[in-house]
Amino acid sequence: MTLDFFTLYIIIVLTSISLAAVWAMIAWQHPNFLTARIWCAACLLTAAGGMMLPFQHTFDTPVIPAAGGNGMVILGFWLFWIGVRHFHEQPGGWLTATAATALCATLTVTLFDNDGALALIYALGQSMPMLLSLRFLLGRRQRSAGVLLSCAGIAIGLAGHGLVILTNLWLMPGLAPFADFVAIAPMTMLGVIFSGILWNFGFAVMTIDRLVGEVTEMANRDPLTGAWNRRKFDEQLSLENARCARTGHPYALLLDLDHFKSVNDRLGHKGGDESLIHLVRIVEGTLRETDLLARLGGDEFCILMPDTTAEQAQALGRRIAQTLRDTPLHHGGQEVRLSCSIGVSVWVAGTAKPYDAAMSRADDALYSAKAAGRDSIILAPPPLTPSIEPDSLPPSPR
Repeated sequence: MTLDFFTLYIIIVLTSISLAAVWAMIAWQHPNFLTARIWCAACLLTAAGGMMLPFQHTFDTPVIPAAGGNGMVILGFWLFWIGVRHFHEQPGGWLTATAATALCATLTVTLFDNDGALALIYALGQSMPMLLSLRFLLGRRQRSAGVLLSCAGIAIGLAGHGLVILTNLWLMPGLAPFADFVAIAPMTMLGVIFSGILWNFGFAVMTIDRLVGEVTEMANRDPLTGAWNRRKFDEQLSLENARCARTGHPYALLLDLDHFKSVNDRLGHKGGDESLIHLVRIVEGTLRETDLLARLGGDEFCILMPDTTAEQAQALGRRIAQTLRDTPLHHGGQEVRLSCSIGVSVWVAGTAKPYDAAMSRADDALYSAKAAGRDSIILAPPPLTPSIEPDSLPPSPR
C-alpha cells in the first residue's frame, strides 16, 4: 500500500485535533494548569498548518499558504518546547520561538522554488525545538515514566527528520543513486506522526503525576497555616521509627504555642488564625530541609527532626523561642508578642519503644514547661530501662 502525502496530512490534522481536544479538557478541568493551554495551542497550530499545506498549490500565490502553513507547524513545535519549560517552572522562550518561526517563514518564501531546500527548512525548523525539548528533559534530575516516554517519542521524531535532512543534503549535489524521494518521505512523515502521539502521551503521564502529587500534598497540608497535617506527620513518624530502628540514629520531637485561647479571645478568630500562621512562618524559617513541622490540631504543633541529638534539639528550640519573642505579630494596628512552650523528646535505639514513648515523653515535657511558667524549654529524660519488644521476650516455661 502506498501512502500519499494528502492522506498523511489528513492523519496529521486529525491526530493534532484529537490531542488538542485532550489538552483542552485538561485545561478546562484544571484552569490553573497553564501548560495544558500551551500544549493545546501547539496542537491547534500544527493542525491548522497541516490543513493549509496540502492545498498550497490551489492558490494563485502558493508561496503564501506554504510559508503560513509551515510557520504554524514550526511555531506549534516551539510551543511544545515552551510548554515543557513552563511545566518545570522555567519561564521565557517566546522570543526564541517567534524569531525561529519568522526565520523559517522567510526562508520558505525566499527558497520556494527549491523543493530540496524547502524540505530542509521544514525538517530543521521542527527539529530544533524537539532537540531542545529532549535536552531539557534529559537534563532534569528526576526522570519519571512520562519523561522517558516523551523523550522516546521525541527521539523517534528526530530520527525521522534526520533522515529527511541527510537524504536532501545527499540529493542536492547529485550524489544520491536515486533522484526520487517519494518512497522515503511518506515513511518519515509516518514516523513523525507516531512520535508526536508518543511524546504527547508522555506529557499526559507527566501531567497526571503532577496533578496527583498536588492533590496528595493538599491532602497532607493544613489549609490554614500551610504546615503539614496530622496525617503526614503520622506517616513520616512511622517511616522515621523504622529508619531509626534499622540505623540506631536518634530523632527528636518538640513544640506548642502559649496562651492561644487568650489570644483568640482578645483578637478574635481572625487574630487567632493570624497568630498560628505567624508561628508557622517563624518556625519554618529556622528549620533544616530535613525537618518536618506539622499542625496536629488547634494550637498543637510538633516538629520531627531526623538525626538530631538532645543538644541540637534544645538549641533549635531556643532559637525558635527567641525569634518568636523578637518578632511580634502585627494585628489591627497593635503588636502582639507570642511565646511558646517546648517539650523535647529524643528517641535513641534501645531506650524505648519508638511508636508511643517518644511522643508521650515529649508531651509530658511540654506540660512540665507550661507548669513552669510557659515560654520555656524542657527536655524529657530518657527511660530508665530499655523497652523489651514482644519478639525478644524469652519463651514462657511450660
